[in-house]
Amino acid sequence: MKPARAFWLLPYLLFSASLLHAAPPEANGKEVTIKADTLSIDVPAEQYRAQGAVRIEQDGVSLLADSVIYSRLSGDALAEGGVFLEKEGDTLKGERLSLNLISQQGELSNGELFVKRPNFRVRAQRLEKTGAEDYRLKRGSFTTCDGEKPSWRFEAREVVITLDEFATARDAVFYAGDIPLMYTPYLIFPVKRERQSGLLIPKFGQSSKKGIYLDLPYYWAINPSQEASFNLALESSRGVGLGADYRYLRSGGSEGRLQGFGIYDTGGGRFRGELNQSHLELLSPKTTLASNIHLLTDRDYYRDFGDFSGEYNRQLQVSTASIDHRWERYGFSGEFRYTEDLEAPNDTTLQKLPELNFIAAGSKLGPFFFSMDSGFVNFERIEGVTGQRLELHPRLTLYAKPAGALELSLYGGYHERLYNASGDQASGGIEQVGQADAGSVLSLPLERVYQGRLRHLLIPSLEYRFVQHGRDGDLPFFDWDDRVLGQSIASLSLASVVTGKYSEEGGAPQYRDLLYLKLSQGYQFSGERRDLLTLVDEGHRVADLMLESRANPVKGVSLAAEGRYNPVDGNLSTANLAVELTGEGDKLALLGYRHSRGELDYLEGRVAFPISARFSATALGRYSFDKGGLLESRYSLQYKQQCWSVIAAYSDRPGSSEIPHNREFTVNFTLAGIGVLGPIRAF
Repeated sequence: MKPARAFWLLPYLLFSASLLHAAPPEANGKEVTIKADTLSIDVPAEQYRAQGAVRIEQDGVSLLADSVIYSRLSGDALAEGGVFLEKEGDTLKGERLSLNLISQQGELSNGELFVKRPNFRVRAQRLEKTGAEDYRLKRGSFTTCDGEKPSWRFEAREVVITLDEFATARDAVFYAGDIPLMYTPYLIFPVKRERQSGLLIPKFGQSSKKGIYLDLPYYWAINPSQEASFNLALESSRGVGLGADYRYLRSGGSEGRLQGFGIYDTGGGRFRGELNQSHLELLSPKTTLASNIHLLTDRDYYRDFGDFSGEYNRQLQVSTASIDHRWERYGFSGEFRYTEDLEAPNDTTLQKLPELNFIAAGSKLGPFFFSMDSGFVNFERIEGVTGQRLELHPRLTLYAKPAGALELSLYGGYHERLYNASGDQASGGIEQVGQADAGSVLSLPLERVYQGRLRHLLIPSLEYRFVQHGRDGDLPFFDWDDRVLGQSIASLSLASVVTGKYSEEGGAPQYRDLLYLKLSQGYQFSGERRDLLTLVDEGHRVADLMLESRANPVKGVSLAAEGRYNPVDGNLSTANLAVELTGEGDKLALLGYRHSRGELDYLEGRVAFPISARFSATALGRYSFDKGGLLESRYSLQYKQQCWSVIAAYSDRPGSSEIPHNREFTVNFTLAGIGVLGPIRAF
């Protein structure tokens, strides 16, 4: 039988028969230390009495009292006066403790039971022990707050507790300080050290889309490797919905998740919902299976029920199932990919069912290294040209170090593509095109170390790339891989890397890249250039000046910048800037800017900052310069005490012809220790 957390030590600590023989007291083979002002034994009655500053210790457990009496024949034990029982931070305090060690039943007067995790406290004038881990109290209170006057507490007519399981309360009243706020005839809550099943705190709010709504969540800790949460959503403008989220871990690192939400939308008079499944199966250290399946009842679902950017404005929904296997120098991958277009009819959306890839790398052939990329794709769709594409791209590479410090690589290959297309506009039969490619990279790495703490690596490089022009204009067009541009282009680059070495006392040294900077520019001798982000000026041969940079000057601060500058017309083609501040694993601030000439001009910022010891705030904004207005703004304010917190949040998302304007206000109240979620563990 598993011992109770608060009372378990008494059968071991209180007066074994070894006392009768004046031998060192022991219990279950573990030494017991007893200290008291006086210690007496009634041999005929087999009764033992310790009085005056009694202290009993055994195996990390302590019992303190003014007096302790134990009757061996009946199994009754009585501790009186300043009773204090402690084990690993869990404590039991009271004036008088009586306990039968055989039945494991007893009573504590004017007592308090404290469970360190999750800081659970029970107080009552009479606390009954009804079993090994079972307790009952009349007219008592419980809380997870510290102090004689807790910030919140429940007072109940009756509370029944099973440690490491649940507690139930009848006729419970919730108090904030001394103010009664809520009555419930019945309440159930978890009393566990680890993950806890139980009702989570409801979420209340109002929005333009949902109306007034209330979310009632429940968390179920199924076992150490499985957990689930359920959510009942009551929305005045939409109806009643139900959500579920099931997560699991398996031995060897395999894991998965199944999520779903469904609601009968009273606004549209129909059922709407989504189902998402993900799984990662590690068949072996080199073989992996994965799936990510997403199903929707209708293409407008995310517009009406999506809450965040990237969700309510999603354009494509992609489901995949894949396998991946790696050898030492080879790799194989296969994937089924189904794409659902949420903006346009899906009949013309191209599906890859399946896509297979085989990669060979690093095989030595004399002075050369042989590699090959190969792939096969089967394209399917309801309307339009369908078919198959086979690609074979072998390549030979030579590495050399002329003149000692210089590093040179030369490569040459041949890219063969074969097509078998069918459909109204397909020519029929096998079609093919082949293109030779070659190139070289010449670099001069220069390195210097300063005082053993800073390393500066400077790499100037000259690169040339050639791709034979292929007549592929008449071939099927499934994606941009079907139009490989012929090129003859040279580029010059300069890369600089600064790395810092940091040593903590008694620990291994750590390294952090403080700065990475690369400048590059190319010159087009012939051929074409393509950029899917912005227009390419084919009127001149000088390519854009490109910048890539990342900086981590101090721990918790990172800066990134990349962009392209057109030296002919003096305009920025693209620019991406980001500044991020992190602390203790959280993102405290982020500012990002994205610009693509003629396409987008966009600024996003997020910040979380403390106002005082109790108050903290967060803000998020996304602004479009090209559209001239805010795309989204969110603000929240949190007030946090030792055992509770409340978060008020407001969001405003302007609408468009497709997405309705939505304003939302929510209040989320949390009580520490009630329905706490935690990490799950594999068997």
